[in-house]
Amino acid sequence: MLSILLKRTYNLKQNARCERAEEDEPINPADLFYGDPMNTSVKMEGDFVPFKLATDVVVLGSAYAPGGNPTRQMIASLSVGNIEKRLLVIGDRSCEYRMGKAPVISDPQPFESVELRYENAYGGVDVYTDPAVAYPYPRNHLGKGFVVKASKKTLHKLQLPNLEDPNDPLTPDRLCVGEYAQWERQPMPQSFGWFSKYCQPRAKLAGIMPADRATEQELRAIYAQSIPDEQRQQYMDAQIPDMDFRFFNGASSGLAMEFLRGNERVRTEGLTPEGAFDFHLPAERPRMGLDIGSGCQQPDVVLHTVQIRMEERQVDLVWRAAVPYPGTDWLPEMRTMEVTIE
Repeated sequence: MLSILLKRTYNLKQNARCERAEEDEPINPADLFYGDPMNTSVKMEGDFVPFKLATDVVVLGSAYAPGGNPTRQMIASLSVGNIEKRLLVIGDRSCEYRMGKAPVISDPQPFESVELRYENAYGGVDVYTDPAVAYPYPRNHLGKGFVVKASKKTLHKLQLPNLEDPNDPLTPDRLCVGEYAQWERQPMPQSFGWFSKYCQPRAKLAGIMPADRATEQELRAIYAQSIPDEQRQQYMDAQIPDMDFRFFNGASSGLAMEFLRGNERVRTEGLTPEGAFDFHLPAERPRMGLDIGSGCQQPDVVLHTVQIRMEERQVDLVWRAAVPYPGTDWLPEMRTMEVTIE
């Protein structure tokens, strides 16, 4: 398949429909991070995705205390149509170790705003349980609060997450995993931003694309010849799974939605200094055509991404249209490619 991606940017209007911005944000060819890619989370995921199964809805920005008055905790929410997600936003906290008892969690510090980044969600790396081994939380190695074994070294002044699921908060009795293999019992990290493709459960959806399976098997047979005899069968049995196309949706949990139409009402609470902010998506559904030599085809158009940038009061929409074609071996024979956008 050949996909056309169209990205448009709109200005948000309180209690009104979005209006087209003077300039559209560029299509991102790759992920953009908040800083060093090794140590910060994804700010904007790359748009070069030919196929998604649902619409990613993502909010970049911060949660703000009601009325600008510092608070210790609050609920921030995002609703798109009849789908809602809520976040428990908490001020900075730490904990203290108690021998033979559950640790003590301090009262949250008052805050005016908290960034919606996965560094502020549950997760992190436990480097104190075993000095010889680092234990990253597979769902979010950049976050706060993940501990395997309870000890004074692991728990003293341990920073805890600022963003949590209101229905699944971190409590003193579940703060320590006990055994690293039981990490799945711990809370799912929460935010409204992009969820990294390197984290579980998204990472385990990756695999071999269908058209690449034959090549992968051919290369595997070649590589097997260089593996010691006693390990060769184990290597051949460890097959890479097929790609699960849910991998290409990167919205936070609960925010990859059945394809939106682009005219939905969006309601937010606590994501702007003024409190509630409501708007309607623009209700523009572009028509896209592609001619690769056999006449213009006008396939169905779907909405890949709704990226709301609250600080700029803008939203980026990425649309996709796709047509079948004979395959990469045929590309040298293609004599024309004409794209039309209406």
